[in-house]
Amino acid sequence: MESSCLWNSTYCMKVSMSMTVDESDEGKCFSSKIRHVEKAEITHNKMIICPDIGDYLAPYKQPQMTWYKECERVEWRSSIIVNTTHVWIPEVEEGDGGNYTCELQYGSRHVRRTTQLKVTGRTRCMDVWMNAPIT
Repeated sequence: MESSCLWNSTYCMKVSMSMTVDESDEGKCFSSKIRHVEKAEITHNKMIICPDIGDYLAPYKQPQMTWYKECERVEWRSSIIVNTTHVWIPEVEEGDGGNYTCELQYGSRHVRRTTQLKVTGRTRCMDVWMNAPIT
């Protein structure tokens, strides 16, 4: 449990929050024990948010967030929108699966959150409907 004092010109409030800190997996920028897991279906859209980061965002201040895929900065394809708190994939492709890590500079520290995106094929009932003859 970590405690901090939040204050402005009129008051100070002590707040406590629980956090899990773990060593990163060897050669990775995250721990596979504490990453979030999301699923997306091919051809559908998907928004990957930076989870549980709200406590580190200062009001009225644009956060400095960096996004990585498999712990590397990547050149995102033009249709993908990378925002401060999320990555928007308008049409999921098989290669979009993997680990997405957001990193926020918080004082002298870096706060990281990782989401594993599992990409699945289209559902069978959708395939049947798409291949049905038109009558």
